[in-house]
Amino acid sequence: MANVSKLLMIQGGKCFYCGNKLALEDATIDHVLPKALGGDNTEANTVACCHSINQAFGNATPKEKMTAIINAGGRIECPPKPVKKPAPTANELTDKAELQSPKPNPQPAAKPASKVAALPKAAAPKQPPKQKPSPEKKPSELRKPLQEAFQVASAINGGDKALLTAVSLELRKRVPGFAVKSYGEKTFAKLVGILGYRIDKNWCFPQKK
Repeated sequence: MANVSKLLMIQGGKCFYCGNKLALEDATIDHVLPKALGGDNTEANTVACCHSINQAFGNATPKEKMTAIINAGGRIECPPKPVKKPAPTANELTDKAELQSPKPNPQPAAKPASKVAALPKAAAPKQPPKQKPSPEKKPSELRKPLQEAFQVASAINGGDKALLTAVSLELRKRVPGFAVKSYGEKTFAKLVGILGYRIDKNWCFPQKK
């Protein structure tokens, strides 16, 4: 049975695919020959690598992995790991609760009549206009960058097919402000289909010739 800490020690504390330093808590085991294709859990068939590249490879065959490594010049650049927001502290939670709790509205005391004219109230400061979310890109605007993103993602994932997630990561590098969540995963997959690619579950295949 392979042990991730032992694999990481053999690899010099680095990811097998990208060569970057890899902490034990961020490491995962990748099967060179996937278990779905008959691979076992021995050390001879396993490596320690980043979560992102392991997820991107999926059930890729050793030939597909080798092709991706050769196309990348010997080292695959692992997709970036999503940044997690730190949990709010107790003080922040208390401050937020105080802001959200309704404040009592005491009735103002009656002012005595006075012959002096009341001073005009200062005008309330104008609130800055709320920024509108960036509009969704039209299919025609995404055609060229999507083709470039698919070429890079398909090279990493074996040449003839690419994960839809890898395509969206590459597309985000090319289109400022692009985010799949502004479309929704199903709508984004449909958009990719409109541009000529075929979607099968979470795989994205090349355009029909």
